[in-house]
Amino acid sequence: MSSQRPYKRKLSNYMLDKSVQLRYVVLVSSTRRRSPLSSQRPYKRKLSNYMLDKSVQLRYVVLVSALSAVIAGALGYLIWRQEADASAHVMEAFDSLAIDDAELREEILNRTTSGDDQLIFTMAGVGVGLMGVLFLYLMVMTHKVAGPLYKVSRYFDEMAAGRLGQVYQLRKGDMLRDFYDKFRDMHVSLRERMQGDTDAMARFVDACAAAGVGEGALGGELDQLRAHVESRRKALA
Repeated sequence: MSSQRPYKRKLSNYMLDKSVQLRYVVLVSSTRRRSPLSSQRPYKRKLSNYMLDKSVQLRYVVLVSALSAVIAGALGYLIWRQEADASAHVMEAFDSLAIDDAELREEILNRTTSGDDQLIFTMAGVGVGLMGVLFLYLMVMTHKVAGPLYKVSRYFDEMAAGRLGQVYQLRKGDMLRDFYDKFRDMHVSLRERMQGDTDAMARFVDACAAAGVGEGALGGELDQLRAHVESRRKALA
């Protein structure tokens, strides 16, 4: 036992089946390098994505924001007016005491004036912050309304072009769901009716072809009908 050399583990001892192990290592390495999750850039939602209908959304947001600013400004002015009147009453009360101390009067006047100015700056800052929050909130809310209307208008354009494709569900959080569901039911009904008519015409064309009807003017009309059936099938795809 003492004459035997101690066993040393080598890298080659791990390669019991080189063909299988190397193939697995290469496959895993290439999969990690080509992972679509690592190569794709994360989606970034921008503010411009919320502007689906700029004319409607901006008009509503600006109108509500301007009206809120006027109301907030009026309330702020009333608060400042009361504060200024209170400061004036303080100075009148001080003057009525007939205290001959110019420095004390100046100090009281400076404090009341600075307090009034500080109140103005505070209300202005809070008002600007609230207007910013209101603007973003209205942008999101109008987007949830404009989104379904935008989708419906796109489907109307496709219907005008003769296409009746699939109508997909709204996104989570979108509004006007009852209106959109009724539109979707109408679209599905038209699609099923068009599908039934197309299948009936296709069966008629196949029956004519099986009966050997395809000569002369009638054959040309059948060819046109067959082309019309194909076009309708493409519109339903």
